[in-house]
Amino acid sequence: MNNILKKLKDILPAKDKGKLILLLLLMFLGGALEVLSIGVIAGFVAVVANPDILLDIEPLRKILSFLNIESSQDILVYGSITLIVVFILKNSYLAFYKYAKARFIYNRYKSISRRLFVIYMNVPYSFHLRKNSADLVRNVTTESKALATNLMLPLLEIATETVMALGIIILLLVIEPVITIVTLLLLGGISALFLKITKNRMRYYGEKALKERGKIIKTVNEGVGGLKDAKVMNRQNWFVEKFEESIDSLAKANIFHQATKASVRPVVETIAIVGMLVIALVLLNRGYSIGALASTLALFTLSLQRILPAIKKIISEYSSLRYHSYSINPIHEDLISHKKYENEKRQKEIQKMPLKEKIEIENVSFIYPETKEKVINNVSFSIKKGSAVGFVGSTGSGKTTLVDIILGLLEPTQGKVLVDKKDIKEDTDSWQENIGYIPQFIYLSDDTIKNNIAFGLNEDKIDEEKIEKAVKAAHLEEFIKTLPQGIDTFIGERGVRLSGGQKQRIGIARALYNNPEVLVMDEATSSLDNITEKFVIKAIEELKEDRTVIIIAHRLTTVKNCDTLYLIKNGKIEAQGSYTELLKNSDFKKMNEGS
Repeated sequence: MNNILKKLKDILPAKDKGKLILLLLLMFLGGALEVLSIGVIAGFVAVVANPDILLDIEPLRKILSFLNIESSQDILVYGSITLIVVFILKNSYLAFYKYAKARFIYNRYKSISRRLFVIYMNVPYSFHLRKNSADLVRNVTTESKALATNLMLPLLEIATETVMALGIIILLLVIEPVITIVTLLLLGGISALFLKITKNRMRYYGEKALKERGKIIKTVNEGVGGLKDAKVMNRQNWFVEKFEESIDSLAKANIFHQATKASVRPVVETIAIVGMLVIALVLLNRGYSIGALASTLALFTLSLQRILPAIKKIISEYSSLRYHSYSINPIHEDLISHKKYENEKRQKEIQKMPLKEKIEIENVSFIYPETKEKVINNVSFSIKKGSAVGFVGSTGSGKTTLVDIILGLLEPTQGKVLVDKKDIKEDTDSWQENIGYIPQFIYLSDDTIKNNIAFGLNEDKIDEEKIEKAVKAAHLEEFIKTLPQGIDTFIGERGVRLSGGQKQRIGIARALYNNPEVLVMDEATSSLDNITEKFVIKAIEELKEDRTVIIIAHRLTTVKNCDTLYLIKNGKIEAQGSYTELLKNSDFKKMNEGS
């Protein structure tokens, strides 16, 4: 419990703590009203049994006389009216409190979910290389909600019910201390025993449920995302079996959780019945009159009717806390470890960092987090403006990492990337604004061609002139003319209705939308057939006129016309020169023969 409270304190901003204090004050007032309503009912029952009891009390008789309440009938009428008013006010206030509590909880869910998503969108690219996207999706959607509704809400519920129960217990202790103490020992002992029996299993299943929720999202993402491959290879059952295994474990955990919560009620009801019979027998044994017995029994009945559900709720919510306690761990870790990215705001209008002379890579080395081996090892070279350079090498040689560093996605472990002598890490956003990036696999959303070209912009922010130029430069005009809705045609999730070449050309148009001076291609033709590749290469050749082009390629035909080629091996530049010059290198020659 202390661990949960400490982590919640870390997560909640200062303004939320103020709101929480206000909510707790409202909670105390609600508890006081609950106690008042029970006292009023007990008093009303006593008056119904003997209306003249009030008239026998001298101070009350004077007050009643002043209010023109002189008969037993008047007492009952005005007592009934008072009782109705008290309950209307109490229940109206409790309805308001529940609304305030629900608003606080679900606004925290909204806030935590948003903060996580902002962090995930702004953290360094290296963070995502270490994380599974399914876990990030789980944290933003499932665990942030679980934290609010299954941790924060139960804490408030426990506090609310505890305050109310304590108020009633104090009232009972004043009226009947011995019976109250015996009842508390009975209820407290059984409740403590129940919690002790279920505590460890609840924590075990809670941790398991957290892991299985992540596995389920991962399996569904992979299964649906790789559906075409799965169908062709007849591997659907493998994904189904993995899903069934995780959902089965999650179901078992949820069954235990719900069964434990449900078992609280019959235990509490049994205690209530036994408790009421014992109280009645004790009171009769102590010589209580029927009238006194009725009022005292009414007080204990009403008190137990309110305390027992409170005990049930406290036990249930405490069990829920145990079960969901692990939900806070991944959220706490990401919110605290990456807090500086939480309020990061992108400029609405980012000015491009111009490239006037050259890009310089100065003594750059890079080591991925949690590893020791240098992926890039003390590399230095320069790229002149308007030139075309290519990076070639075997898989794992470090060429993609090197280009990610040039893109500003990864920050060098040592060394610098300079654009006209300016370090790009001083203003990475401005540098990236001047880059057009074409990856191997173009991410396409289930939207129109136009919106995919102007990726990440609202309709009212799209520049039609830029769209037109990008479409023309990417040779998309003829294809778009064949579509019934033209550029406003929806292309399906991940562009399932398009060919590889059509996807690639949309990717080229997207890269050209902002008319960048630098164009980076990362294996952009490796998944294309030879004819489509030639078409894409021709389109890129036309784009080279006034741009600096950087290409990563397995297929050497893609980089044949580059001004300079860099052969990367084990994170170092093994050789550099024109295509013809590199043919003298044995490694490059083998690559050329295999391509």
